[in-house]
Amino acid sequence: MSMITVRAITEARNGPLRGTSPKFLSELPVAPEYDPVARAIAKANDSEIAAALRSFSSMPPSTGVLANPVRYHQPIMCNGVPLELEIRSFAIRGRLLEEDIVTGSVDAIRVIFVGLFGRVPQPGERRSFSSLLAQEFNLAIDRVLSRVATFMKAFPDSPADASIQYMASIRKATKDLRPVNTSRPTADLLHDLIRIHLENAAVAGSSSYMRFLLNRRRNVSAGRLTRQTKLFLNAAPQSDPFRAIFSLLLRRNVNSTEAGILQNLGTIQIHHGSAGSNMVARYFATLHTKSASDLFLAGQMALDCARHFGAITDLTEFIATLESTPPGRRDELIRQRAVEGRLPTFGHPEIAAAGRTQRIEIDPRPAIYLSPLFEAIDRGKLAVSEARMKRAAIAQRMYQIAFVEGIEKPGRTGRLRIASNTDFGSWIVQEVLGIDEMDRTLLSYVFRGFGWMMDVREQLQQPIIRPVIPPDPGIVPSPVGEGIIPNLVATVHNRLCAAGAFAATRI
Repeated sequence: MSMITVRAITEARNGPLRGTSPKFLSELPVAPEYDPVARAIAKANDSEIAAALRSFSSMPPSTGVLANPVRYHQPIMCNGVPLELEIRSFAIRGRLLEEDIVTGSVDAIRVIFVGLFGRVPQPGERRSFSSLLAQEFNLAIDRVLSRVATFMKAFPDSPADASIQYMASIRKATKDLRPVNTSRPTADLLHDLIRIHLENAAVAGSSSYMRFLLNRRRNVSAGRLTRQTKLFLNAAPQSDPFRAIFSLLLRRNVNSTEAGILQNLGTIQIHHGSAGSNMVARYFATLHTKSASDLFLAGQMALDCARHFGAITDLTEFIATLESTPPGRRDELIRQRAVEGRLPTFGHPEIAAAGRTQRIEIDPRPAIYLSPLFEAIDRGKLAVSEARMKRAAIAQRMYQIAFVEGIEKPGRTGRLRIASNTDFGSWIVQEVLGIDEMDRTLLSYVFRGFGWMMDVREQLQQPIIRPVIPPDPGIVPSPVGEGIIPNLVATVHNRLCAAGAFAATRI
């Protein structure tokens, strides 16, 4: 079925694409009223403390989008040493918990809807919102494919972010400049944000696939690149832009197992509080950027910074170094990098993910990503090539040395244990599934862009500056003694402690 046919069907079902938007696009969640700074100023009896607090009096009450507190305490063993893990787990709008994604009770569409509108969608609204995302992605493919092909023909080895930046320049050159400010109708602004982000996603995914085609045959024409990519997309499910992007990245029509693993990874990453890329989106909204396109471009640039998702690139380079190192010297090199504080994807600038005590705070996301991957391997739903299994095993050894065994530093008492961060699990999943090394931050961008939209909408209501103050207590989930996520973290940890984690096992 062609893109044109899909467009005709979509219009017949939902009305003209540029006609009336769904009513819920006009909704804005109520801004939180919790104001800890104002309360602290009112309670301050010391004049010096009160004066210091007044310098923060312009800060808004709080954020109502995401809260990510420590909710679980899970005992584990590391080489016979008992540890207690303090596990963070997020809630979106106080309505969806991280475990809802883990259990599969909510999908990406539902999470995005709740984050944008602060409520659970009605059945008809969910279908309407899903159709809106699909139609915007399909229309974007129609708009950009030939231009992306021309660009990739000229620069066949360019990464996806270069294609995004190229198309952003074309938007400016063609005067497709619509601002982000409070004077625009709510629905109009949100629809514009969705349009631009899904166009960027279409550009990135198709450029990645065209790079694959050009690597196979350099002399293929731009016209043929366009036709081959369109034929490939026509064979993919056109009602699900995420699955289409997965297929472009894997160079084949993904099966349900692969789609489930990647959607789990992406959905967990839709929002992550005060991450650098989220703050960039907030700043651009506060400054009323003249182009919504610039907001997404800046967020993507922040995402690829060395201390954001640049760790994925660092891990790729370090794995290559370890592959070229004699096996007998690999452990020494891993320990050296850990001692220097330069072990890629271990540690975190905002989470206390390292320590010498028997209590360590960790990010559960690596385990959340790896759990469905391990399940698919064990059930025979996913075959891992020998080459990829070896590379994943090297990453596993890094986990064993940095966290399970711990690091001894001269002059310091006790072993330093460094926990893995989100990029560790994300890299392994994409390595095992076969996503090109150049494209391993792309999925994060596709899903995180919707989180930036949530931030933009709130930021226009009440400008928030970094550091972000505590979330509204009404959205903070209560701590619990046990649950799905800590059990999952312990299970994945135990598997990574043993040899051959990525080989199929009996269940």
